[in-house]
Formats: sequence, structure tokens, C-alpha cells
Amino acid sequence: MNDTNVLFSQFQSLPVTGVAYGLWATLGVGVMLLVCIMLGFFSRKQSKSFESFLSGHNDIGPVVTGLALGATWLSGWATLGMMGVTYQFGWSGMWFAGMWTIIGVMPCLFFTGEKMQMYAQKFGARTVSDALGIRFDSKVVQSLSALVMIFFMILYAVGQFKAGATIWYSVTGLQPIWCLLLSGVIVFIYMIVGGYTGTQWSLALQGGLLGIACFILGLVALHYVGGPSALNLKLAAENPVLLDLVRRDLPTVGNAQLFSSPVGIVSTLFIFLTMATGFPHNVARFLGMRKLSKKDYMLITLMVFLVAGPPIFLNAITGLCSRAVFGPHLLNINPWKADLAAPYIAMVAGGKPLTTLYVVGVFAAALSTLSSMVMVMAGNVTRDIIHIWRPQMSHDILLKLTKVFIGIFLLIPFYWTFKNPPALLAVFMGFASIGLGGIFIYCTAVSFYWKRATSTGAILCMVYGVVSTLGGSLFVTRGKIGMGTLEFIVLGGCGILYFAGSMLTKPLPEEKLKKLFGGKNV
Repeated sequence: MNDTNVLFSQFQSLPVTGVAYGLWATLGVGVMLLVCIMLGFFSRKQSKSFESFLSGHNDIGPVVTGLALGATWLSGWATLGMMGVTYQFGWSGMWFAGMWTIIGVMPCLFFTGEKMQMYAQKFGARTVSDALGIRFDSKVVQSLSALVMIFFMILYAVGQFKAGATIWYSVTGLQPIWCLLLSGVIVFIYMIVGGYTGTQWSLALQGGLLGIACFILGLVALHYVGGPSALNLKLAAENPVLLDLVRRDLPTVGNAQLFSSPVGIVSTLFIFLTMATGFPHNVARFLGMRKLSKKDYMLITLMVFLVAGPPIFLNAITGLCSRAVFGPHLLNINPWKADLAAPYIAMVAGGKPLTTLYVVGVFAAALSTLSSMVMVMAGNVTRDIIHIWRPQMSHDILLKLTKVFIGIFLLIPFYWTFKNPPALLAVFMGFASIGLGGIFIYCTAVSFYWKRATSTGAILCMVYGVVSTLGGSLFVTRGKIGMGTLEFIVLGGCGILYFAGSMLTKPLPEEKLKKLFGGKNV
């Protein structure tokens, strides 16, 4: 442990870290953000109308769409939070930190992407809630789904702000307020300038950067500790339980259930499967996509795999390597704690070049998901709540209001993160994932294929999903039930009410269903 203490002492004085790495990180992030802003201005002409600002012109190809989907899927959770999970819990954290990631995102690509593109091109859907309003022929479903999305995505956005602030703080030592402000201001600029198209292109750039950064960091960190065998020997020397795939020493209730119980471990598979397909900011990546050929689908699949496949598995390895190097010391640094695992191992293992690349990658991940969610939330208010009930309102006014709400939905999670940042990033965001995934796996993905689905079933599903996630999260945090148990309570209950409510009420008229389902007999 003496070597560990020596290494850790290099980073106990954060201002020293800032002098050594801050300038390089600032230059790297600055170049990336400058390019994002330029992409926003480049897309300005395609975002002048209210409709084009929300979803572009249905002309974006497979490479950009695939990279953008990978960027929104990974977020600060994957590029920072996953490392924190394996750093804190050891190998048992792998189940929640990336084992099912690529399995989760592929159903979104194959089962939801084509349908969402069809709703946008054939029916003029501009938001995910807009598509649901068309599918169920219901203004209530459209507006209620918008409100539900906003609620959960604000929670998720808090995690993105913390990721951006954590990585910036780790290399510069700046106070959190400045780290958070930098994140918010940059996102605001390129979003209000470029709208959906500019955001999509920025997401593609950021997706490529974060995939490369995480892949290289994982390999370098593993080499630094001496390879897989040396990694396990060092973990065992500190505490043998870090090698366990199921941590029997941890409680089987609360957040720890995800790492200590078969119920919790199995639940992580369902969390990833549902949240990728149920996340509105993921599904929205297909609204501006052109109709793709089979060759295009092969290309988009390759893009998603390159960003969300090997790099994510290596993220979890990075957290383990950090624990082998620093021991448990990072858990004592408030409020960042285990989420400092990756940036610190980057500094000792890769020096300035790798640290700069990784900082750029994390900033790219956090800002990409943040911007995609903020765009969805702003569109939810203007398109799915205001416009749907007041269609006579000028589109110019709606466009201006959308830009105002972009600022509002950046300010809310910014203030929350500044006042009360979550202790462990990935676990906090997991609650929002359970709610969003449990609700919208049925209301979007299933509804696009099940003709019998009705607005009653969708409404019951959404109401129950919000109530059960909120109530259940309180029981989890108080140690009454496990987080994995909550996943099954939300997912199972949403499914029962969705199917029961649909079976007990009349579906849409046959003529409307034929239009929605390609003219097939109902």
C-alpha cells in the first residue's frame, strides 16, 4: 500500500494538479467546443423554422445518426460514472457498469429507429411525444408523456452536469460553480444557434471523441497496473471481496442490491434493455434521419458498436485499475468521491496527452446527452403542451419560446447539481433510468408494434411509472427495498397496467390503424 499512498499524494493538492494538467485540458476542450459551435452556425440555415429547429429535414445519414445515438446513450454515466461504480464495488460493479450496455442499445436501433423515422417522415412528428400523440390519436397522451419525460430528464441532466464539473475540477481545481457554468453556457450557444441539426452533428463529433478516449484509457490503465493478473492481485491484496462477482458482504437492500444479490444483478439487464429503447433523447436521434437502406443499417450498427461496445467494457476495467492504484482514498474527496477514479488514473497512467483526450471525451459525453435531453424537454413544452392546445399560436413565437426553455432546462439541473450533487453518479441516474425505461418501453416501442394498445393503457402506465419510481426510490434510499427490486416493481407494474388498460378499452378505428401500421389488416 505504500506505493498507492505515494501515488495518491501526488493528487491530494488539487491546485498542483491544475497547474500540471489544466492548461492542456483547457486547450483540448476549447478546440472541441469551438468545433461544436461552428457546427451550430453551419446548421443555422436549416433551423430557421419552428419545425426544422425541432427535428431538422429528415436528411441525416447513418454515420452521423449512429455516432449521435452512441453519444446520447453513453453520457457522463458511461464515461465517468461507470468507472466510479467498479472503483467502489470491484468486479461486482461490472453488472451495472457496462456488461449489458451494447445489448441494451441495439433494440433501440432495430426496433424503434425505423418506426420513429417513419412517424417523422410520413406523419410529420417533430418530437417523441408528438409521435405518441399520433399513435394514440390523443392530445392527453402527447402532453402527459411530455411532462413525464421532462420530470425524469431533469434528474438525468443533473448527472451530466456533475460529470462535466467533476472532470474539469479534477484537472484544474476550479470551484464547482465555474465548472458547471462552463458546461451550461457552451451547450446553450450551439443549441440555440443550430437547433436539432446542429445538435445532431455536434453529438456525432462528441460520440467519436468519447469512444476513442474511453478505449485508449482502458488499455493504458490496464497496462499501467501490469495486465489482468496483476490487476486482480492488487485488488485482492487490498480486499479480496473486490474480486467477487456477487458481493455477499454488502446489504441486499438499497443501492447495494445491484451488486450483492441475484435479484439486483438480473435487474441490471432489464434496466439497460428498457432504458435504451425507452429513453426519449435516444429515440429522438431518429427523427431527423433519412430513410435508410439495408446497407445504411449495417453502417449505423457499426457506428453504435464502435462507440458503445469495447470502450464501455474498458470503462469498467478503468475503474478497477484506479482502485488498484489509489486504494479507497478517493472516497474521501467530497463531493466527487468515486467519480474521480477515471481522471486520476488517466493522470498517473497516461500523463498530459491521455488526460487531455479523456477530459475532452468526458466533456463530449456529458454535453452530448445534456444537449439532447434539453432539446427534447424544450420541444416537449412548446410542441407537445403549448402548440397542441393552442395551434393558432405563431410558429415564430413558438421558436423563440423553445430557445427560452432551452435556457430554463439548463438552469434547473445546473442549480440542483451546484446545491446538492449526487454522491455516486451512476446510481443516482439509475433511478431516472428505471422510470423512463419502465414507462416508455411500453408506450413507445411496444405501441409501435401492438395494434391493440390504447391511450388508456398508455396513461395508466405513465401515471403508475412516475408514482412507483418516486415512492420506490424513497424506500430504496431508506434501505427498505433494493434498487433491483424497484426495477421489477416499476417495469412489471407498468406492463400490467399498460396491457390491462389497453385490453379493457377500445383501440383506434381500423382505418387509422391501417395508416399507422402500413395498411395491413387489423
